[in-house]
Amino acid sequence: MKLPRLVGHRGAAAHAPENTLAGIRAARDFGLDWVEFDSQLTGDGVPVLMHDDTLQRTTGDPRKIAEVPAAEVIQLDAGSWFDGRFSLERVPTLEAAATLLEELDLRVNVEIKPSPGLARETGIATVSLLKRLWSPTRPLPLFSCFQAEALEEARRLWPEAPRGYLMRSLAADWRETATRLECVSIHLWHPGIRPDQAKSIKAAGYQLAAYTVNEPARAARLLEIGLDCLISDDPPALAPICGESAAA
Repeated sequence: MKLPRLVGHRGAAAHAPENTLAGIRAARDFGLDWVEFDSQLTGDGVPVLMHDDTLQRTTGDPRKIAEVPAAEVIQLDAGSWFDGRFSLERVPTLEAAATLLEELDLRVNVEIKPSPGLARETGIATVSLLKRLWSPTRPLPLFSCFQAEALEEARRLWPEAPRGYLMRSLAADWRETATRLECVSIHLWHPGIRPDQAKSIKAAGYQLAAYTVNEPARAARLLEIGLDCLISDDPPALAPICGESAAA
């Protein structure tokens, strides 16, 4: 698996509500081949697209997602907070997102995003569902996570699907962990990436991705020091630098 220069973050989060089907469509409209989104479990164990532990920020519901059944979560308005034009947008299930990915012929980086204490359960549910649904003719999804336990389950359940180790900053034991999990990529928060770190990661044979890069000048600098992939809320702003399409 080779990462692209540019991936849409949570869809295309500067242009459509994050972690929604509208966001996935927006990324494709900008000409992207890859999109990233988060998979988290509802109270009854159904994977849905959601970043936060609570539903408050994107739906206005103050409850924790791990305490609310899927039947209620998927009825929540996940678009009005962003813009009234998206008032009909609902929290999508991972299954619905997978169907849309195939329809749009999009590749995906699925971030396994556990609620506290649910790393293994979220990894198992997310990977098992996608393995069952995935067409054998399509390139495999990339699974990433901050928590090793979830990636251990991904490796166990679907070893052929590539894995990326997510960190806010490069941990001292990053190489040991990435080797143990048989990762293909390292994903870091962009402000903390130093040129020497990029060089070490690349020399060790890993692809290197940065999140969440939205400024063209910063994007250019990261590519200059050797990054392979930029994950961005604002793909059209970075497309000229990355040599990608921004069709919309």
